[in-house]
Amino acid sequence: MKKTPISLIIDDPAPVLSVYFTHASRDTTADGRKLMEYYPNELLFRFCDVIERWGIKGKFSVVPMPGNRGDIINGIEGVTKRDLDEWMDTVKKRVEGPFSIGPEMLTHNLAVDLVTGEALGMDEQKWASTKDRKILTEYIARALSILKEAGFDPVGVTSPWTFGIEVEDEYQAAISAAVERVSGSKKAWFFLRGRRGVPDAKPWVALEEDGRTLVSIPATLHDHFWRTIDEPRTDDAFVSYLADKILTEDGKGGKFVEVLETGGFPILISHWQSLMSNGLATGLRALDETARRIAKNFSDRVEWMSFCEILDLVIADKASFPKPVF
Repeated sequence: MKKTPISLIIDDPAPVLSVYFTHASRDTTADGRKLMEYYPNELLFRFCDVIERWGIKGKFSVVPMPGNRGDIINGIEGVTKRDLDEWMDTVKKRVEGPFSIGPEMLTHNLAVDLVTGEALGMDEQKWASTKDRKILTEYIARALSILKEAGFDPVGVTSPWTFGIEVEDEYQAAISAAVERVSGSKKAWFFLRGRRGVPDAKPWVALEEDGRTLVSIPATLHDHFWRTIDEPRTDDAFVSYLADKILTEDGKGGKFVEVLETGGFPILISHWQSLMSNGLATGLRALDETARRIAKNFSDRVEWMSFCEILDLVIADKASFPKPVF
C-alpha cells in the first residue's frame, strides 16, 4: 500500500534570537516569568537529536533579518559571531535536507525599506496587504537572496502571520518569479494557509505561469505545543497530554488520525518558541513523544517528507491536487 505523506512545519526560527520576543506585545509569560529573548544553541542541538531519532522531515524557516536586529550574514544584535556561526552550521548540517529551508520574509516584524534597510512603520503583514506582484517580488527576492548568500538553496517561502493573503494572486505570482530569479527553479512551494478540520486536506497547485509551478502546502493540524510558552509544567503527564492532542498512545485518537482517516495529509505545525517553551523545551519533548507514537502506530501507513519532496510529488500528478474552494 502506498504510504501517506506527513510533514512538520517549523515557523519562526532564527539564530539564537527569539523572533517571537521581538514582536510579542508582552515581556513576561502568562504566569509572570520573563519571556526569553535568546535561546541557547543547546536547544537547537536537542531539536536536531529529535528529528534524527525519528526521521522527521518538513519545512524549517530561517528568518533573514530577524526582528529588525541585523541579519544572518553580517550579525544579529546580542548574538555572538561564534553562536551565530554555530547555529547556521548546525542547521546546514543537521536540518537542511530532511527539512526544506526558506525565509519567513525578511524580519517577521516591521517591513523594511529595501533601499535604506530601515524599518518602516508597519509590520510585514500589513505592509504586504496592499502591494502588487512587482513590489512583492523584489521583497521576497531579497529574503531569498540573503539565505542564498548564507549557503542555503531556498525554493520556497513562509508567510509571517498571513503575509500576502489579502492580495494572494499577486503574492503567488511574486513568489514564483522571485524563486526563479534567485534559485533558478521553475518550481516553488509556499506556506500561508491552514486546512484544519477539512476532509481530504492536501497541498494544491496554486499557480502555473510562464512555465513555472507554485504549490501551496497547508498546515492540517494546529500547533498544540504553543501553550507551553506560558505553562511552567514539565512533568511527563503534561507532555503526554500534549501529545494526545495529536495522537494517543494507542494510535486511535487525536487530530492526526482524523486527518489521515479522511484521506488528507497530516501536516503538523509548531513554532520555534513553542518547542523552546521559554527555555523549558516542553514542546520539544512533546514533539519527541508524538513522533514516537507515529512510528509505533503508523510506520506502515505514513512517510515523513520534506516540503521539497511534497512539491515534487504534487507536480508529478497535478490533476490529483486541485486548488480548493475557500
